[in-house]
Order: sequence, then structure tokens, then C-alpha cells
Amino acid sequence: MIIIITFFLGAIVGSFLNVCIYRIPREISIVRPGSFCPHCNKPVGVFHNIPIVSYLILRGKCSSCSASISWRYPAVEIIAALMTLGTLGHFGFSLEGAAFLILFYLLIVIAFIDLEHLIIPDSLLLFCLGAWGLLIFKYPSWLSFYETVVGSVVFGGFLYMAGFLGKLLFKKEALGFGDIKLGFVLGAFLGWQLVVVSLYGAFFLAAIFAVMGLLIKKMKFGQMIPFGPFLILGSLVAIFLGDWITNLFLQWITV
Repeated sequence: MIIIITFFLGAIVGSFLNVCIYRIPREISIVRPGSFCPHCNKPVGVFHNIPIVSYLILRGKCSSCSASISWRYPAVEIIAALMTLGTLGHFGFSLEGAAFLILFYLLIVIAFIDLEHLIIPDSLLLFCLGAWGLLIFKYPSWLSFYETVVGSVVFGGFLYMAGFLGKLLFKKEALGFGDIKLGFVLGAFLGWQLVVVSLYGAFFLAAIFAVMGLLIKKMKFGQMIPFGPFLILGSLVAIFLGDWITNLFLQWITV
């Protein structure tokens, strides 16, 4: 029962995250007006705004104008629900759990905004630093202040150099400054050891995505792709599986 309640509460948060994803890039208040259809601007009724369930009942169409509802809405709600379960299961009901849950909710918004608009709003990065503040001032902390600074510099610095070298090589912007700023923020949560895992995961996943896009002819060679979501996915892998991956690698090289 607790799992079901936690999942549903996470889905409710996901519904609000959808509001943020749609409105923040368009500079619309996330408080007012209430939920509305982006096609006909008609208000969405309470019973048509139940996370996941309403999308299925309405068969992915607006009840007023029958326009298609983006797949993003149920996807974000499901992701937020699973992230809530995973985070609380991993960290427990603790200050660390609360801090990382806030971070992960913000990262969901950042990832989907970057996917749709190729931008990473500074305001969201500042809120991420607020979650970092909860961690760094807890004793004993997730990481020491020294580890967070080193992690931030390593992650952000590596991305800055990668972007600089990419621009020299390809004669155009290879990495957006928003990605670099995101790297500085993520590094503060990871520390330098997990940064290595995160970067490897991010570039590996991005490479697979690019190759698959080229193979199915959905992308063109040299086309820009949003890198923020891959940095976030790599960081999630590092946070939840980083210690296991590191130990596995150390065992492999010492055999």
C-alpha cells in the first residue's frame, strides 16, 4: 500500500513538472492560470487531470477539442513516480532522500525542456544548488565541501574543454554553455570519482543515440542534439550504481 501511495504522489508531482516543462520556456506563470489545453486554451477539469489515468481514459486526446495530448505528459508522470520510489528506496526517508528527490524532480524538468527547446534555464540550476545546500550542511554530509568543489570543477571543466576543442575541430559550437553550467552543478553532487562514471555514461549514451538516429535516418551528420538529458542520465547511473561500477572496474583491472 505504501508503494502504491508513494507512486501516486510521485505521479502528482510529475503532473506539476509537466506544467513547469511547458510554461517555463514560454515565460508563463507556473501558478496561474490553472491547467489548460495548449491547443484550444480551454481549462482542464479536475477529473480530466488525474495523472496517467486521465490520459488513458481520454485516449490521449483533449476532451474539448480532441487534439492529441503529447506523450510527454504521461511519460513525465511515470518517470517522476518511479524516481520517487527509487530515491526513497535508495536513500530512505531522510534529509539526503529529500535533497536528491528535489534534485531529480528539477532534472526531469531540465531534461525535457532541453529536449524540446535546446535550452537549460539558469533558474532551474539555481534551485538545484538549493538542494545541494541541504546536503552540504547536513552532518555527516553526503560529500565534504572539498569533494563537492573538486567534483564541480572536474565535471564543468571537462565539459568546457570538450566544448572548446569541439569548436576548434568542427568550426562551430559543439557544446552549449547550458550543458557546461549543468556539469558544474551535477559535479557538486557527485564528487570527482562519480563524475568519471557520469561522464563516461553520458558520452556513451549520447553516442548510441546519435548512431541510432543516423541509422534510422532521423538525424543528419553534424546535427546538434540536446546533451543535457544524457548528462542527467549519466549522473543518475553514477548516483545509484556508481560504487558498484567502480568496484567492478577495479576488480577487472586487478585480475
